[in-house]
Amino acid sequence: MATQKLVPSMVVDLLLQNGIPELKLFSPSQYVLPAFANSSIGVSVAFQENQLRWMNNSKDIHDWIEKYVKRHVDHGVDIRYLYVGNEPFSRKYKQRTFGDVLYFMGEARKSLDRHNLTHIKTTTAHFTDILTNVTKPSKGDFREDIKELMINLLKFLKETKAPLVINIFPIYLVGSKQMPLDFAFFDERSNYTIKDGPHIYKNIFTLTYDTLVSALTKAGYPDMQIIIGQIGWPTDGYPNANPKNAERFHRGLLRYLKRNEGTPLHPNKTMDVYITGLSDENKIITEWGEYQRHWGIYRHDGSPKYKIDFSMQDHNSEPTTAKGTVKMPNRWCMYNENIFNGSKEKVMEHVNYACSKSDCTLLSPGATCDNLNFTWNASFAFNMYFQMNGQKINYCDFNGYGYITTNDPSTATCRFPIEILSVELIDNGVIHQLVASSGEISKVVSNPTILPIGLALSALVCMILLLCVLMWLPG
Repeated sequence: MATQKLVPSMVVDLLLQNGIPELKLFSPSQYVLPAFANSSIGVSVAFQENQLRWMNNSKDIHDWIEKYVKRHVDHGVDIRYLYVGNEPFSRKYKQRTFGDVLYFMGEARKSLDRHNLTHIKTTTAHFTDILTNVTKPSKGDFREDIKELMINLLKFLKETKAPLVINIFPIYLVGSKQMPLDFAFFDERSNYTIKDGPHIYKNIFTLTYDTLVSALTKAGYPDMQIIIGQIGWPTDGYPNANPKNAERFHRGLLRYLKRNEGTPLHPNKTMDVYITGLSDENKIITEWGEYQRHWGIYRHDGSPKYKIDFSMQDHNSEPTTAKGTVKMPNRWCMYNENIFNGSKEKVMEHVNYACSKSDCTLLSPGATCDNLNFTWNASFAFNMYFQMNGQKINYCDFNGYGYITTNDPSTATCRFPIEILSVELIDNGVIHQLVASSGEISKVVSNPTILPIGLALSALVCMILLLCVLMWLPG
């Protein structure tokens, strides 16, 4: 969900260069999936809830799977998981609990079997609010209002040998529970711990994970396979969301996974983990925070933001940069304070309009550009609108308040970005803008010999990195 879209083959190449063997796509684009054919990269695709609600019968589901799954598998795409909906029982969303998810999962499973795709597992991902009492694992359980739904879902997963997937977001959890920030990290710099019987918890991830284990045990599924569907750290748009903390979090996470120590309730367990996300998404909905647009390890242009070593060797270096991206000219749109003496209210009308049509999340409290003066604040808003509309001259007018410059206005802490040339595909004379699909990248460290040496970036600027490693994490 971004204005800047990378070529799909670029993404595949980037993934390969970095040794990332799996990717989760939230939207199975017909223009993206073919790039993964015969690439050795495992792919997960999602059957989105808005698509499911248009399905009238099992034939509709069968046809969708034939189009978006079987057709691509037949052409060499290694699809391993089909996610049906996303966080169906979460309270985050205003719509009602998506209780029909079990019906659709069952129909999807039947369709996959009929297409002879029995190897593809059918599951869905959950937010941590399916749990209660995430304070001491021994008290953990599923929410009462969804307990029956969860029991039925767990029964289905057990019967079909599919994993339970949970998304864990440490920066959100420690904030909502008013815990020390250091409790979100794995390097044990904090003296804050939680004791639960004989077990001591030193970070929010293991605490949350074992709360889920406890809930599963009470439900009668103590050995249910668990996958971390999303975990990561945003780099902007929120207090403590910055590249320094993101690097610290991921370095600690990967070290923890490599040690294969598991958790107090699941010791010595190999964990499969998807890191979210591959790159930023400047059009994603920010209802739950401006940081939602800044989960990426990569910027929109395919350049890395911080050091992270997907090989699990703890190298102190940045991942490779996407090859082949082309930036638009060095042109920025600025607020012309010298020519016009209009009121600030008038200027702010244009600023608010520009922000409503672009991405001004870097101006939010705690973000990297929240300390700009009025002129630079207006200029940042004008420039984002200008860049996200392909640097078209008329998008830097603002009734005469805007002008274009070739001098980079970026400050020491605030970067004024430039758009890259987005990919477009011509099909039968019709130009289709290549849709960026959210995704996640995975790393399988259980058997390092199967990890490809190289990886690359995709035409979907909003993918999320999945790391299947010797251990697993929170979301």
